[in-house]
Amino acid sequence: MHPAIPKLLQLQERDQRIRQLQKDLKDVPNQQTRAKMQLAGDQAAVEAASQHVKEVEVKIKSIQLDVQTRQTTIKRLQDQQFETRKNDEFTALGHEIKRYQEDVTKLEDGEIEQMELLEGSKAKLKEAQAKLGETQKRVNEELKILEERAETIKKRLEELNAERKELSAPIEEDTLDLYTRIFHKKGDAAVVPMENAQCGGCHMKVVVGVIQSLKQSESLTHCESCGRILYMVE
Repeated sequence: MHPAIPKLLQLQERDQRIRQLQKDLKDVPNQQTRAKMQLAGDQAAVEAASQHVKEVEVKIKSIQLDVQTRQTTIKRLQDQQFETRKNDEFTALGHEIKRYQEDVTKLEDGEIEQMELLEGSKAKLKEAQAKLGETQKRVNEELKILEERAETIKKRLEELNAERKELSAPIEEDTLDLYTRIFHKKGDAAVVPMENAQCGGCHMKVVVGVIQSLKQSESLTHCESCGRILYMVE
């Protein structure tokens, strides 16, 4: 085995862990977004329930205003009826008063219905707010865990990068540059074993000349198919 292979394998193990942790760290914001999205449905339910409460309250106020207007009219008609001396006018005013009184009764019945509806709407709003509160609490816990995880990953990355720097120091510059280029290009491994005359990276058959080169161990040997650095499992 070429003397640089054990050093490169140690370095590659750190690089693979660094790459995975970088991937995990990059995914944290996506996980935070997904966690926050859990609130969307509950927030929409609270907004809808709150809007319904407001609409019912507006209807109640409108009814109350209509009742007040009709009661004012009734009072004015009653004053006119009290002042009139004519029987037919007295009777006509009485019919008008009765009609407005019937309107008031209907409006007040409608107000009672709306008050009952308002009570139910407020109960639904309270229920929706409670559910949102529970979801918010759960999401806050998830976000806290994700934040702590991100900090842990960052700390571990600092440690691994320090280890990588130490491991790469004794490797010749040309060899290190070659390894680094292959590792970044392939995205998984730059140094792979040859087993059963196959490349451990691309799994293609290795030619006899490559096998002989590996046995001699005089220089780094590459897979002719994928370009990865090969070593023989001893």
